[in-house]
Amino acid sequence: MNFDINLATRVYVDFRKVNALLILFIFILVSWISLNLYSFTMSYDVADKLEAYVSKQTSGSKGNKVSDSEYSRFLADVKSVNAILYSRSYDWLALLHNLEQLVPEGVALKSLDPSGKGEFLKLTATARNFASLRKFIENLESSKSFTEVNLTDQSTMKEANKKIGINLTVTCRASIL
Repeated sequence: MNFDINLATRVYVDFRKVNALLILFIFILVSWISLNLYSFTMSYDVADKLEAYVSKQTSGSKGNKVSDSEYSRFLADVKSVNAILYSRSYDWLALLHNLEQLVPEGVALKSLDPSGKGEFLKLTATARNFASLRKFIENLESSKSFTEVNLTDQSTMKEANKKIGINLTVTCRASIL
């Protein structure tokens, strides 16, 4: 044993580590306080906006009341405008869904040319063989959605004097409700 060391007069604490821990603790504390202040101010702003919105809504409900005659006149105007909009609209999704159901394997639609708000359609397609073409026409004719089906053009596609398919054009009237 070495009795030369006087434990009462010598410092055995590493102040670098203590200072680093204090700095880290102060940094964490400052970060936590700033995060709380930010969240408090954001909550306060949201509360102010909500209060302004509620006051605006409640003050608007105390305004002028609409009489029954004005309300019925407004409903009549809305009904007439809706009638115009419904007459001008067309259900394209139903048309495309019906066409998807009716096109058999071996037939590929190349174009769909509507006229008259979709009432009259000109379909351009390609079929692998005549059986596919015939099946497509029969499907259109048997469908409730298409009437007045006419095959207006049919031509054979050839490549190196070999028949590879049939181009066709069909006109019909679509009656989608």
